[in-house]
Amino acid sequence: MTGTDDSAVVDVIAELAPIWLPGCVVDSAERTVEVGWGRGALQMSAVVSVGEIVDRCLQLPQARWAEQIEAWLRAVVAEGELATDEHRYGDVAERQRALLVQRGWSARTAGPVADALIPFGDHFEVVVFIKTGTELRRLTVVRRSMLGLGDPDVPSPVQLSLQEIADLVPAEQNGISVLRRDGDPLVSMAVVDRENLLPQASIGAGVLIGVPRLSTVAYCPADAGQARADALAAWVADSYRGAPDQCSPDVFWLQGDLMVQVPVTLATPPAAVLPAALKPQPRRTWFRHLFGR
Repeated sequence: MTGTDDSAVVDVIAELAPIWLPGCVVDSAERTVEVGWGRGALQMSAVVSVGEIVDRCLQLPQARWAEQIEAWLRAVVAEGELATDEHRYGDVAERQRALLVQRGWSARTAGPVADALIPFGDHFEVVVFIKTGTELRRLTVVRRSMLGLGDPDVPSPVQLSLQEIADLVPAEQNGISVLRRDGDPLVSMAVVDRENLLPQASIGAGVLIGVPRLSTVAYCPADAGQARADALAAWVADSYRGAPDQCSPDVFWLQGDLMVQVPVTLATPPAAVLPAALKPQPRRTWFRHLFGR
């Protein structure tokens, strides 16, 4: 990305934005745009950085910049209207929530404005939401700024979510431990709070774990053997299939802060391809140890 490229996109925004949104003001030097919204006498406005849409345009042919910029600007106005509405339900900061979802979920399902994300390893991501009534609304980077939720003294959405699932107790099902609360998408965050909700992950070989649904986390000891690993893989596949709150159909080996994916065959029933470190080692007699046989 070059300074010239940046300026070219900002120039297009400055030229076209007032046409699409009369009254909006673009500050090319500060790389911001002021947009307004409201009804009747109630009018509001916000100053938003154009960095996100500039970066997006630079990844596309110039012929597509205009449509991207228009979609982004209109989405920003919609975000402002949504932010105004959210204040009707009480303290927005205290209503933040975070969900652990499969990595790439946000990119696949997001609109013109990027979601507020918290990185979480190679396989998952944490997406921030606002709890409004019974609804969880995805929080975007733009709306987070409008609502002042990026300030240091604002409660952490991760901690607010973990407080709600702190009372989860695993149920045992045929050698598999299951953390579940129907209808509660915050359960997936148990993987984040593994010290309290998954203490076995830091003991010995750790655990094999699956998050087939946002409301369900299943696991078993990582060194419990092939039969147990296969049972977990089958359970995760069954739970994921057709679920309204699907998260991930995969199985992972979680040991402390290390999480690696365990391949699962497409056979029926599925089978876990355990790494060598989790396979039982044959006992060696002193004779075999000394003579290599």
